[in-house]
Amino acid sequence: MIFSSQQQLKMPVVIFGASNIFWMVFAASQAFKIETSPESRILAQIGDSVSLTCSTTGCESPVFSWRTQIDSPLNGKVRNEGTKSTLTMDPVSFENEHSYLCTATCGSEKLEKGIQVEIYSFPKDPEIHFSGLPEVGKQVTVKCLIPDVYPFDRLEMGLWKDDHLMKNQEFLEDMDRKSLETKSLEVTFIPVMEDTGKALDCRAQLFIDQTESVHKERKTTKELQVYISPKNTIISVHPSTRLQEGDSVTMTCSSEGLPAPKIIWNKKLDNENLQLLSGNETLTLIAMRMEDSGTYVCEGVNSIGRSQKEVKLIVEGEWNVQKDALLRSEQQ
Repeated sequence: MIFSSQQQLKMPVVIFGASNIFWMVFAASQAFKIETSPESRILAQIGDSVSLTCSTTGCESPVFSWRTQIDSPLNGKVRNEGTKSTLTMDPVSFENEHSYLCTATCGSEKLEKGIQVEIYSFPKDPEIHFSGLPEVGKQVTVKCLIPDVYPFDRLEMGLWKDDHLMKNQEFLEDMDRKSLETKSLEVTFIPVMEDTGKALDCRAQLFIDQTESVHKERKTTKELQVYISPKNTIISVHPSTRLQEGDSVTMTCSSEGLPAPKIIWNKKLDNENLQLLSGNETLTLIAMRMEDSGTYVCEGVNSIGRSQKEVKLIVEGEWNVQKDALLRSEQQ
């Protein structure tokens, strides 16, 4: 192909211009830069393992260094790999609540970027404790507590019975030191029968962001069991409490309470100790002898109390029966 002299002069200029632009783009893409991960801030729970990463582009062999903004000890381990440096804190503690600065040097150029490490502690679900077993008509205190909290001045707790809020509490007191605290709230109430089976919820929220836009929540649910101590214990005897040798007798016992009382039968011995006979509601004695005479005790027992009733059985021998019949005939 033949060009004119004017075209031949223009062509190298165009080619040179394109090459120059390409070189400028390439140079710009390889500018020395520094990046961190996370970018600027991280929330870390005490006891966890946390890694801060600092990396560069535009430099084949950067030199890294880490420090805290107030030049405190790092309390972590640094690992450098090519264009990346990692600071690992395992486990995270109060000593790691700093702004960490990563410095990367490439020849005469030096870049620095910081990551703020904020710590908190909220490791366990709330605990629910009662001052005693909830008994119908009797005052009881329920305590909701959350252990090992930091910072507790951002904690809010609530105690709910089904959909009813019994109490809510915030902990706004000043924190004069860095420490793990156990916080609690208490509610005193009088249980009623209708409370049985209701859900008792202890809910705790820790607002771990100063703006309160970020929070963590923990909840514990316990089904409310209401109790009634055993009462109105009754014994029925068939055929009679006065028997003859060889007879049989059936005694049935009942007792009211919540949960339903367990029935226990005992016999009183001469030394006033009790001899266990049965754990059933019905006690049947057959082919009775005179030595079976005595006081029989029925006891209704549940988780919070007991109630008992006694009955006295008399077993007469054949001679005593004949004597009693003779006396009755003489009196007539």
